[in-house]
Amino acid sequence: MTDVTQLGSSDILYEVDELGIATITLSRPDTLNALTTEMLTATLPALCREVTDDDRVKVVVITGAGRGFCSGADVKERIPKVVEAADATTLERAVGAFVQPVWSIPKPVIAAVNGVAGGGGMSIACAADFRFLAQSATFVAAFVRRGMMPDSGLTYLLPRLIPRSRAARILMTGATVTPDEALQLGLADEVVPDAELSNAVHEFAAQLAAGPAVALSFTKRAIQRSDQLTLEGQLEFESWGQHICFKTADFAEGLAAFAERRTPVFKGR
Repeated sequence: MTDVTQLGSSDILYEVDELGIATITLSRPDTLNALTTEMLTATLPALCREVTDDDRVKVVVITGAGRGFCSGADVKERIPKVVEAADATTLERAVGAFVQPVWSIPKPVIAAVNGVAGGGGMSIACAADFRFLAQSATFVAAFVRRGMMPDSGLTYLLPRLIPRSRAARILMTGATVTPDEALQLGLADEVVPDAELSNAVHEFAAQLAAGPAVALSFTKRAIQRSDQLTLEGQLEFESWGQHICFKTADFAEGLAAFAERRTPVFKGR
């Protein structure tokens, strides 16, 4: 049975199923799910906090309605507001700050890229832990085509996923990245026919949802910190996380299942 919360809106839908898979659906299909100011500054951050705090949620899936994942900011509504408020010397809030709540979700996040992921939409996909692409999907960082530099964290996120020079080429030329190219670069984890995307994502999400939630959370946080810490610092973080895992019911279940030669049944505790 699916539990639909009231935190979503007509522009962003939200639901949690019985396996603990939360799905956030950007839902402005007529604009390829372009992001409005309300979506970026209120609804999406609120949903990221919700999935973080809700113990039912084990895995998060972000996708788009219709034939697009997300085309980026709504040019007609968002760009004029940003330009009007901008002051190069006194910006109090980063233009693309909306990507931080997505990146900070301490649970596995899967981007189900069902169509074009452009600009900020590409950033959202890159902030996820995994990217499953439909065969019709594309990545487009078109900022330079409009006389802008990339924002919403894309200059941070993309070079973490693919070789630095390839990231620079994509960001500096605004080139479109096809699914096959994304797979070759390591930007996509899987590419599947359009009709199979939902099932492929659900199967993988269910696998993660059945895992030990505390261990997965610490694994994600360790990976995110891995290029910012020394080996010594990383070992310390791993040790801290491991000692917390030792105290979980899932650790006890894992040991019992190993001794009894059966598959563990984790409860996320």
